Amino acid sequence: MRFNAFSAAASAAIFLGACTVAGCAGPQRHTDTLVIDQQHEPIALNPALENGPLEWGLILFQYLVKFDDRGRLIGDAAIEAPTLANGGISRDGLTVTYHLRKGLRFSDGVPLTAKDCVYSINAINDPANNVQSRYAYDRVALAEAPNAYTLVLHLKRPFAPLVSVVMTPQGFPILPEHALVKYHNFNRIPFDDAPIGSGPYRVVRWVHGEEVDMEANPYYYQGPPKISHLIVRFVPNGTTAMNQLRTGEADGIFNDPNLGDYSMLRSVSGIDATATLIDAVGALIFNTQDPITSDARVRQALSMAIDVPSMVTKAYRGALDGHEPGRGLFMWAYDPKVYTDVPYDPAAANRLLDEAGWKRGPDGVRRKDGKPLDLLLILQANSPYELVASSVIASYEHAIGAVVTLKQYQVTVFAAPVDLGGPVYGGKFQMALYPFTDGDDPDTTDQFACKNVPPHGYNKSRFCDPRVDALLSQGQSTFDQARRREAYVQLEGILREAMPIMLLYQQRQLNAFTTRLHGQTTSLSGAFWNVADWTLQ
Repeated sequence: MRFNAFSAAASAAIFLGACTVAGCAGPQRHTDTLVIDQQHEPIALNPALENGPLEWGLILFQYLVKFDDRGRLIGDAAIEAPTLANGGISRDGLTVTYHLRKGLRFSDGVPLTAKDCVYSINAINDPANNVQSRYAYDRVALAEAPNAYTLVLHLKRPFAPLVSVVMTPQGFPILPEHALVKYHNFNRIPFDDAPIGSGPYRVVRWVHGEEVDMEANPYYYQGPPKISHLIVRFVPNGTTAMNQLRTGEADGIFNDPNLGDYSMLRSVSGIDATATLIDAVGALIFNTQDPITSDARVRQALSMAIDVPSMVTKAYRGALDGHEPGRGLFMWAYDPKVYTDVPYDPAAANRLLDEAGWKRGPDGVRRKDGKPLDLLLILQANSPYELVASSVIASYEHAIGAVVTLKQYQVTVFAAPVDLGGPVYGGKFQMALYPFTDGDDPDTTDQFACKNVPPHGYNKSRFCDPRVDALLSQGQSTFDQARRREAYVQLEGILREAMPIMLLYQQRQLNAFTTRLHGQTTSLSGAFWNVADWTLQ
């Protein structure tokens, strides 16, 4: 077992010891600058190259539509989201039409038109560009701009998730044709460090390993934001970030991955901490192409060996709930009677391992064909609560005869694409503790379809089942929500039996901002969905 000896208790002691209960005297911040700490530094500031959505892409870019804090899909660059009711979606489901706002401009002053949207879709579908997924974009047969303010998408076949994916924060933003069309690809170009977007802010500089400094975009369609400067600073160590918040060196922490920090953040004077339920989950992912964990009986046994509610409560200090985590993945299509919580049943786990040929030896370790039940569990570093969770999981697995080795990776390496050596997407594990966001629609094609096994998508478990592919296709092909739910409930039954991943909890996004900040709320699109409306006092 390899890990740094750094406990949640030690983290709390260091944090609370940094200042008195009354607080610390820190540097005074001007009302025109907001400094936010974040653990993860992106690969590029072009969200199309990021492994998953660039979480703060809404700062620099616009999307066609986005979610507000009431769960509604609202217009961003587009006036409104297309629906069957407003005529934006044709009755046969093959044509989707968006109407853009007038007066949109990129941060260099060049007008944004429907042609930029056409370019963006074509660029994502261009194999020369190293995007990590073309999910939903690849369903567009033709994108056209009959005029500057109208975008028409002709689909290869009806595809219900498209409106919540294509040029939304779940997918990729509107890219500037005039700045990118001259390049054969946008994989390694100056734009990736200093992009030209049409969002509320534009990049002043990116100091790699430190921060991105941004200023208000004077061409933003609603007018320049009232907070004229925004700095996102990369602080991998959570304790350091909390200390900076306490001392006033930072005005906020965005998307803190350590949910166990919630109670401490709430105790900081002058800070408003929120933990908002989002469409995301924490999961124990099994590598279904590994010789050991390719057997569904082994995956079921390893799952039933864990007392999930107890583990989640212990590891995340009450900030998360281990019951009905499937709601975070399947949302309105979730059926708790089908995708049931995994019971804690060590006796059943032992029987399944016996049936699978894994027999206990005199030393208590199970072996098959002379090889021990030796499992590598990988997790991200600098997260004491993930470490606690992994250690508890390892102890449960040890009780049924498995030997578990823990290996930590820095978050940037942990979630890196296959071509950059990422262990999750490279399949270098038997088990991975991995919180993830699937998106804002119950379609889970990117997580479970055969064709989306990395490097072609986000199917981290490498699970492949023709029945699953058929149900995913059925759920995508109609805009009738009742018919879609029927398909997804059947899918949930197969996934519950095959257990490519074990869901542990529904994720919350943990944000903490100074109480001098007004107007900030969190939506399904993230904490920055309305950043242009924020004010500092």
